[in-house]
Amino acid sequence: MIQLCLLMATLALAGAQVYQWVDTNGQRHFSDTPQPGWEPVEISVSRPSSTPAPLAVPQPARPPERESGDGSLRYEAVAIRSPAQGETLWNIEGQLSVATEVTPPLQQGHFLFLYLDDQPVARLGPGDTVARLSGVWRGEHTLRAQVLDAQGQSLAQSPPVRFVVQQTSIANPQNPQQTAPAPAPAP
Repeated sequence: MIQLCLLMATLALAGAQVYQWVDTNGQRHFSDTPQPGWEPVEISVSRPSSTPAPLAVPQPARPPERESGDGSLRYEAVAIRSPAQGETLWNIEGQLSVATEVTPPLQQGHFLFLYLDDQPVARLGPGDTVARLSGVWRGEHTLRAQVLDAQGQSLAQSPPVRFVVQQTSIANPQNPQQTAPAPAPAP
């Protein structure tokens, strides 16, 4: 049915005459060439009386002020994306992957410092968003990020993220990776 409508509309737009007829089985047919028993089909296509109004393009909202009172850049957000708050990490062998996000991105002369358990452990420059930390062993840890300018002044910092590192032990009977002992044969 849709094909029929498209055919008829196409032919009408092209200015062609459309014919219809009914075959011996009672099936109705349409064509641009007359057949025995044909009748012309009148198709009217109305053109729009006016062009539609152009779609209104929304104007972007004015960005928030990104400068503090002293003219330096103000960061809107500093966050640690990975590890997640409260996450338990298993068997990382002391290697922790950290993903950060700074909005707007770090500017020239600004650095992102990572602090693990309140000790500075890495410095990321403009364009850097990930770091790999070594020596992160089992236990509970706190990670935070802080943006500093070239003079060492704090410009922004992330909320602290607490996470736990677990290491499986073969001596631990609750070890999720240890297979259960085979049952003893029946006497």
